[in-house]
Amino acid sequence: MRKKNKMAETKAQRLRSVRAATLADVEGADTAFINILSRLPVKSILSFRTVSKHWYDSIRNKFFAKQQLTISRDKPCFIACPRVGTMMKLYSMEPGSFRKRHLITLDPDDRNDQDIMYMVSSFNGLICCINDNDVSGNDDFYDLQIRIINPCTREIFLLPQGTPSFRFEPAIGVAYGTGNNLDYKVFRFFCPGDKERFFECEVYHSGTGVWKNIGSVPCIPMYSHFSPFRSSHVFVGGKIYWLSSLDEPGEILSVDFEGIFSVIQLPIYQGDHKEEDGITEGSYLINYQGDLSIVILHPEDIDIWIWEKNCENYSWEHKCRVKSPFSDDDLVLSISSLKNHISYVTERKWCYYNMDTRRWKKGKTDYARFMKTSMFPFTESLLPCNCSGEL
Repeated sequence: MRKKNKMAETKAQRLRSVRAATLADVEGADTAFINILSRLPVKSILSFRTVSKHWYDSIRNKFFAKQQLTISRDKPCFIACPRVGTMMKLYSMEPGSFRKRHLITLDPDDRNDQDIMYMVSSFNGLICCINDNDVSGNDDFYDLQIRIINPCTREIFLLPQGTPSFRFEPAIGVAYGTGNNLDYKVFRFFCPGDKERFFECEVYHSGTGVWKNIGSVPCIPMYSHFSPFRSSHVFVGGKIYWLSSLDEPGEILSVDFEGIFSVIQLPIYQGDHKEEDGITEGSYLINYQGDLSIVILHPEDIDIWIWEKNCENYSWEHKCRVKSPFSDDDLVLSISSLKNHISYVTERKWCYYNMDTRRWKKGKTDYARFMKTSMFPFTESLLPCNCSGEL
C-alpha cells in the first residue's frame, strides 16, 4: 500500500513539475507568449489575469495593449444600440450579419434616470456616450455629461464638466490619434454667454485631462431629429466632419486634431441629373474605406459620393447610384460603413448593401424595436478610457 501511494505521489509530482516547466518555458519566450495571448478575445484575456503574477503584469503592459489592438483592428465588427431607453444595451454584429451578441448594458450611477444616454462615436475599442446634464439654478444654460467607455473591460470614465452653454445644447465630436498615438480629443461647441448665436469651441485632451477654449468657430453642426445634440459626426483621415447646412450649396464643417477648422461644400448635382435630384434631408456622412463619403437618400434611389484627392486638390466624385429598397414611410434612422458593407437601419428593418456585389441583404424586425438607433465600426481593446501618450 505504501509503495502504491509513493508511486502515485511520484507521478503527481512529476506531472506538476512538467506543467510548471512548460508554463515557465512559454512565459520565458515573451514575444511568443504575448503574440499568442493577444489574439484571444478580450473577455478571455481578462479572465487570465489571475493565472500568475507574470500573466497579470503582461496583460497590464502597454506593449501588450498595443499588440492586442493591432491584431484586433484586422477583425472589426459593428457595435450597435438598436433602441435607446433608461438603460443602454449594446451589441456587436459582424459585417453582413443580423446576428447580435450582447456586449454590455450601461446604466451609470451618476446619471439621472430621465436623461437618455446616446452613443455618438467609436474609436480604438472605446465609445463616447452623451446625455443631458442639468445646470442647477438656471434654465437658460445647458450642459452635457460626456463619457468614454470601454464596453469590453466595462470601464466608464466621466469627463470633467465643460463650460455651460447659453440657450444652446452643446454639440460634440471626437478625434483620436493614429498609429502609436492613442490620445483622443473631444471638441465641444457652446454659446459662452448672454450673446445668442455666437459660438465657441473647447477641447478636452486625454493627455491633459482638462478643457481648453480654442475660440470662435466658422459655423456649427446642424440639428437633426435623428442626431441628438447636433453630435452626428465622422472621423476620417485625421479630421472630424459634421453636416452644418443642407441649404444650397450646403456645408460640412471639419476640424483636424490640432484644432484647425475648415468648411467644404456638399456635392453639386449637374449635367444629366434630374431637377429633383440633389441634397435631401436624408443625407448622412460616413467613413467609407478611409474616405469621407456622403450618402444621399432620394425617394427611389440612393447616391453615394466620395471626397477624393485629385493631384493636390480634393473634390466630390459620384461613386454610384443604387435602387432604394425603402418605402416612403420606412424612415432611415442610421447609416454606417465597415469594409465593403454599408449598413442602413430603419424603423422596420436592418439592411446591408455590399458595394462589391451591388446586392442588398435585408433583415426584418418588429416595427417598434428600433428608435434613435446608433451603429459604428468597433474593435475590441484593452485601452483605458483616459488613455494618453504613445505606446
